[in-house]
Amino acid sequence: MNTCRLPASKYVATMIVSLSLYAAALVVSLTWLKAGVEGPWKYAIAVLPVLPALGVPLAVIRLCRAMDELQLRIQLESLAFGFAAAAVATFTYGFLQNAGLPEVSWVWVWPVMAVCWIVGGLVARRRYR
Repeated sequence: MNTCRLPASKYVATMIVSLSLYAAALVVSLTWLKAGVEGPWKYAIAVLPVLPALGVPLAVIRLCRAMDELQLRIQLESLAFGFAAAAVATFTYGFLQNAGLPEVSWVWVWPVMAVCWIVGGLVARRRYR
């Protein structure tokens, strides 16, 4: 097996497992919350999907540690753009809510960051061709 592919395949496997467990935990959490769980357990059940989601940053860090300098630089630029662009986007929408736009759940912040990270990655990869 090619040693360059090994970190990527571990990354994909970790992401698939983490996201699958996240989806299952989310279904369980929402089902139990809709059933009317009360008391302090309600908060533990609400954050249950976070536990398997912790595998995502671990997979990303593990993959970054296996990258060469150029790939790491591309990833850094991608993340820097993603962080800054998502900050501006969410900040802007926050102000637009003051003008009457509907409130949006915080659950949407990470997907916005992910899309910005992907866009940053496409731009950075093109720059280093």
